[in-house]
Amino acid sequence: MTDIHAALRDAFEHTDYDLGDVGVNRRQVRVPVLQEGADPDALTAVIEEALGEDAVVAATVTTEAIDGEDTIGTVVSFRYRP
Repeated sequence: MTDIHAALRDAFEHTDYDLGDVGVNRRQVRVPVLQEGADPDALTAVIEEALGEDAVVAATVTTEAIDGEDTIGTVVSFRYRP
């Protein structure tokens, strides 16, 4: 199984987006991006490239508070299929 945390960190390292703490609960993945209003299609494309298009199922993009703080960011959630 792919180390999801490392794969996502590596993929976003060369983008203009900063990640918060990536969360994985069983196969549900939550990727917080610290920039508010980040392009949903661009975020999804980076994730699909890192993990494989077939591995990302039912991706949703929302704007919400990050880590329970005042920071508003963009969050991509999806089911991971190895």
